[in-house]
Amino acid sequence: MAANEIVVVGMRQNPFPKKARKLLDKAGLKYKYLEYGSYLGEWRRRLALKMWTGWPTLPMIFVKGVLIGGASDLAKLIESGELR
Repeated sequence: MAANEIVVVGMRQNPFPKKARKLLDKAGLKYKYLEYGSYLGEWRRRLALKMWTGWPTLPMIFVKGVLIGGASDLAKLIESGELR
């Protein structure tokens, strides 16, 4: 987290991490993407992240090490100009 200003945590086959990455690409923002399996694989790692953050869904988007939420929360930040 410390090495990247924006980190997106997601999984294969889930459209929302892809949506978040497209938003960041369109805005020209650099980010690190961490993918943890698919719906059936690596669920234990995802469960640990969900328990640690208290955020129940993917993607989990971190800005400067702080969880800001998911794809819709990211869209709001980009639209408002708060995230540059």
